[in-house]
Amino acid sequence: MVANYLWLLLCVPSQPPANYVMTKKTGLPYSLFHQPSQSGASDGFAARRGFTVIELIVCMGVVAVLCGILLPSLRATREASCKLRCASNMHQIGVALVAYGIQSDNRIPPSINAMGAHPLRQELMASRLQDGGMAGTAGWDGLGILVKGGYLGDCQCLYCPSHHGDHAFDRYAADYASKDSAGAQIYTNYHYSGHILRQLGQGLQAPRETAITLDAGSGVLLLTDGLRTLSDFNHESGLNRMMADLSIEWWADTGNQLRNQIPENVTLAGASSAAFDIIWDDINPQQPPEGP
Repeated sequence: MVANYLWLLLCVPSQPPANYVMTKKTGLPYSLFHQPSQSGASDGFAARRGFTVIELIVCMGVVAVLCGILLPSLRATREASCKLRCASNMHQIGVALVAYGIQSDNRIPPSINAMGAHPLRQELMASRLQDGGMAGTAGWDGLGILVKGGYLGDCQCLYCPSHHGDHAFDRYAADYASKDSAGAQIYTNYHYSGHILRQLGQGLQAPRETAITLDAGSGVLLLTDGLRTLSDFNHESGLNRMMADLSIEWWADTGNQLRNQIPENVTLAGASSAAFDIIWDDINPQQPPEGP
């Protein structure tokens, strides 16, 4: 042991360079045990080589393949979540309809657009009508009556999370907060049936009209996703619908048959009430019971 120390003392200069660091345990120069590598790397670490172009291309290809596999799955998961939230919105509207019906002889809110010899059923997505509008009367209408009467705690339930058109909740949030009857037309993301049931007549017979009540059963459609224009069609593959018994179910649009009937735009001379009645009948094929 003594011989080893003597040998080290002979190897170490009496005045070590300034860059020498003495170790704590042995008091010997740090540089004796940590010599720089010949490649130029300090502290005994060898220099690392970078990635080659081929390796980078392979990595990018793997990432692209993984994205192609995962993104459709993530999109489907998001849409499934939106469908559930949409159904939850309808449930909240259904609860509000029941609260309204308790005070209104079990009836649902009236809609001016559903009245008259030429009803504008394609406009039943409107919750507030503007003065001089298509129906000619301003004020809260249809589902908007639930807003005016305070039956809806959160008006955002009138708007589907999958909506991709021009009628987002943020556009009308201030109007709902003020509950002012005057102002621009307000559209929701859901299509209301109106308080009058119109069944298509046979041959030359006129459509039969009856009042809709909340005890009409599962054969009467009260509410569905928007059908006014293609941009109002919230989901790509179908829609949620709520019946008069407040049951909510998913209706699949096989082969886009329903979607292909919906117009791109609606004007006064656009989709007629009769054409919209056919669309409505397609998603509600059951025959409801005759009213009083």
